Amino acid sequence: MSLQPNHYGPDEAATMLLNTGIAKAYQRLDLMISRNFIGGALTSVGGMVTLLVKGGCNGMLEKNPAVVNLLAGLVFPVGAVMSTLTGGELSTGNVLFLSVALLQRKIPMWRALYCFMVSFFANLAGSLFYLLIAHYGHILSDDPYRQGTIVSAREKVIDPSGATVFVRAIGANWLICIGTFTALLSRTAVAKVIAIWIPIFVFVAVGFENSVANMFLVPIAMINGAPVSVGLFIWKSLILSTLGNIVGGFFFVAGAYWYIYLFPKISEEDDENLNMGKSPGPLLPIAEGHNLELDPVLTRIFTRQTATRHSTALSNHSVESFSRRNNAQDKHNGSRSNGATEHSTTEMENPATGSSTDDEKSE
Repeated sequence: MSLQPNHYGPDEAATMLLNTGIAKAYQRLDLMISRNFIGGALTSVGGMVTLLVKGGCNGMLEKNPAVVNLLAGLVFPVGAVMSTLTGGELSTGNVLFLSVALLQRKIPMWRALYCFMVSFFANLAGSLFYLLIAHYGHILSDDPYRQGTIVSAREKVIDPSGATVFVRAIGANWLICIGTFTALLSRTAVAKVIAIWIPIFVFVAVGFENSVANMFLVPIAMINGAPVSVGLFIWKSLILSTLGNIVGGFFFVAGAYWYIYLFPKISEEDDENLNMGKSPGPLLPIAEGHNLELDPVLTRIFTRQTATRHSTALSNHSVESFSRRNNAQDKHNGSRSNGATEHSTTEMENPATGSSTDDEKSE
């Protein structure tokens, strides 16, 4: 009896990144919206608990800010953990999945942008929905928690410059995507939780900027009286943070690990297929007989997406099916050619028979 390792190798995790990116890109629109709505709402849970900690430690924030930031970093990942384990999605994490699939030439650019925009606005809707629950539930409406939300908004929007927000957002999604990648390395739920928790704890503790987190943290402060306009919120907390998150996830995680583990697999075959107008290889290599053991969630996603994907996405779903179609076509052509040969032979024989009969009649 062979023992399985308790984690995947990084090359196997990179392959799962690729397949998950393809599955996410071609999932149904209603599923995409639902998963990202839930992801935004659950991430807001972590933001709410973080503001409770910061507001409750308001007196300590001036004397021991490092302790308060460490406590905030410890509690914030609860939302990301719940979202990941239950199938929720975040636009910041989708940067990693979609970028790997895009770099591997499995999805077009327009598809990646379309999926990211749907993910982003569904996250925003989920965050604002949970904001209403927190506000009308009077979770953060009274001091010292109300004052804690205003202090948080000042640290995120008012005090830092636009360039500072952009650079902090790069660092944030670098760590978030590392957490996503290391979660794929893990086979057990406990290992996934630890893998997600550590990098998110770091980015919150040091004060990096995450666009999805800001969708809850800043608007709740605006409701509580923070001097932040809607335009300033959109510019700094959404646009600049999102651009920085894209740069951090695309270049420093997706691009780096794609180059290390997946780039050699493009090689000459994919280049030749692309030049001939064919699709660049199998759509889901893991789901087509690969011996890599997948997590149950990924297996269900791949099975559903392979069964329901429309034929216009990538017509050649696998090399094996392409070969079977070619063999069937060759057999069909062969049978037609044999029938034509027999027919022509019969026609050649019939005139000879007819001529001999006519000769006998004339005689």
